[in-house]
Amino acid sequence: MMEKNIFHLIILLLPASITSFSVSVYDNVIAPSTCQTLHTLTLQHTRRSHDGSSLFYRGPKVHSGQHQLTPIENALDSILRQLNDTSPMVEYWSRSQYINLDAHADIDENTLKDEGVLRCPRHGHVLYLQIANSDMNCDEQTTGDDGSSGDAAATTTITTEEEKQSRMGPTVVFNRKVAWGSVTPRTIQSAGSDNVGVASHNSPENMKERVQEYIVDVENYWDEETKRQYGLLENDNDDAQEKDEEKMAIVPAVNGRLLRFDGAAFHCVPKPPDRFLLSEDEVTAFLEKDCEEDCEDDDDDYYWGDEDDDDDLEKEDISQQRSVILFNTWPAGSFGPRGVLPDCVVEAVPDGIVLDDDDSASVEDERMSEQWKVWQDEYGPDSEKLHCNPADDWNLCTVDNLDGDETSDVIVPLMGNPTRRGCIQSKAVMQGQGSTKRVENAFYDGRRVSMTTLNE
Repeated sequence: MMEKNIFHLIILLLPASITSFSVSVYDNVIAPSTCQTLHTLTLQHTRRSHDGSSLFYRGPKVHSGQHQLTPIENALDSILRQLNDTSPMVEYWSRSQYINLDAHADIDENTLKDEGVLRCPRHGHVLYLQIANSDMNCDEQTTGDDGSSGDAAATTTITTEEEKQSRMGPTVVFNRKVAWGSVTPRTIQSAGSDNVGVASHNSPENMKERVQEYIVDVENYWDEETKRQYGLLENDNDDAQEKDEEKMAIVPAVNGRLLRFDGAAFHCVPKPPDRFLLSEDEVTAFLEKDCEEDCEDDDDDYYWGDEDDDDDLEKEDISQQRSVILFNTWPAGSFGPRGVLPDCVVEAVPDGIVLDDDDSASVEDERMSEQWKVWQDEYGPDSEKLHCNPADDWNLCTVDNLDGDETSDVIVPLMGNPTRRGCIQSKAVMQGQGSTKRVENAFYDGRRVSMTTLNE
């Protein structure tokens, strides 16, 4: 039995490539008024959903009127149609406040728990709705590292300390995929195609419908002696294999902006924005200060408590508002993320109201019908008032290259347990090919998208 297991483990030791890196950033995707409306709708959606996330289906039945989409879903569907993305399933959720999120890849959490397999969506997206101080630094003055002026690719942003304190962090995307350690692809051919009609198993339509599934390589958990015993340790005399080049894209949060990236790519939101450049002591000091401020806010809420507590909290939290919709597209063969259900449309009946089964079903149907009518009256058929701008009106953002002669130390915290992140270490210590000052300014920039090369 042991020999069989060892053979099974050995054939998995094929590291996944991280060479490809696809990040697209568009401005003016949705109108300012639509941003505000979608922000309100996401708060309502979060309250009525089980864990904040939902799943909806796309395709002929939806566009023929046989199935209905909620206003949020219609808005997301309109974006995907402008991108010519025919993915049949979309998973989405939202966040309204600025919080730190360590680097991770989006996966089907239940598949990892049940099978130990990392299953990733096709594409990931962030739609930015209401960002505190989003318009700050749109026309900022720039200087080179030596104080001279220069073009956008060779400049840094002048940002005051006051602006830094109020800046919402960017989304950072890496070309590292699935796990920070090496993984083995377990690609599964889908049973169907996004397109109408039946296609052959090896047809071009079906060949592109593959589920991104991976297994974390066990070499990450074996000690040096065990690797050597089974011939899995590279010979020290062998020529070192050329390593794939690491890239890090820094995407500021801007109202109406859309970020689209490979669904298997690692990404994060650092708080404070330059967290990757801070020492452990500096991070600890920030966390302690942040905790003290949260405790003071809680004490004030308790002392001044009244019937309008929720309204007061919303007003106080505006300074940390970073409202976004996050959505992933899934191919047909994946059947979507396990356990994520369609939007229930209406909130549950309040506690204390007891209904028998017949009355409960009748009340539920009546409430849902009323909600659909309200949405149609408010936003029009298919929520057309919330549709995105035509793709011709979108602005594709250019990317500033931060690389230069100087380097910077970059420490990337990794989310989850060793299986989730695919390695033993809880952080990755890297070296950026841009100076510390340029990379720091990129983290605090209010609009420009930047990219730098990372070396281990």
